[in-house]
Amino acid sequence: MKSVLHSTAHACLVVPLLVLDSAQGYSWMAGIKIPTPLDLGKVATGMKFGDKKLVVITGTSSGLGKATTKALLQNEGYHVIGAVRDLEKMRVVAEVEGFDKDRFTAMHLDLASFASVNKFVEELNAFRGDRAIDRLACNAAVYQPTLDYPKWTKDGHEQQLQINYLGHFLLTSKIMPMMEGSPDPRIVMVGSVTGNDNTV
Repeated sequence: MKSVLHSTAHACLVVPLLVLDSAQGYSWMAGIKIPTPLDLGKVATGMKFGDKKLVVITGTSSGLGKATTKALLQNEGYHVIGAVRDLEKMRVVAEVEGFDKDRFTAMHLDLASFASVNKFVEELNAFRGDRAIDRLACNAAVYQPTLDYPKWTKDGHEQQLQINYLGHFLLTSKIMPMMEGSPDPRIVMVGSVTGNDNTV
């Protein structure tokens, strides 16, 4: 009788230990994230770009922005997102220049409006899916050296200051987190009046 009680007590002690040991054996699974429908949607969205690098360029309808876009589209390794204020003008330019419609996407961005910058970033985030942004070229600008009075934005800043600096600063700060995961992310800040068609 004592032997039976001893065996039972031993079994009662061993079984929980075995269960605990088994549970610890699967502890590595605790870090596994089960994909949600939203995650799967982002993956599907990102797959449309294949292995192309995603490039965002502001001001692609003229000057250096247009020239850079043309150069990148000659290389099949890029998908260019043109951030422009005038989508109709961009549509005409893209058609005249023969931009590859499968590798060029125009999106609205008005750097004179912080609300527009935030909206653009939201749309860009949805458009890219799970893909990282690989390049950002801050090229768009206004240059009004002969203007004898200041122009003001809706946000209350002098127009050149907001478009050339503050708007791009906000845009860059919002896009930088989207560049995580890119093997070679780059941000280019352009500063040249020679990018204007009228001064080249």
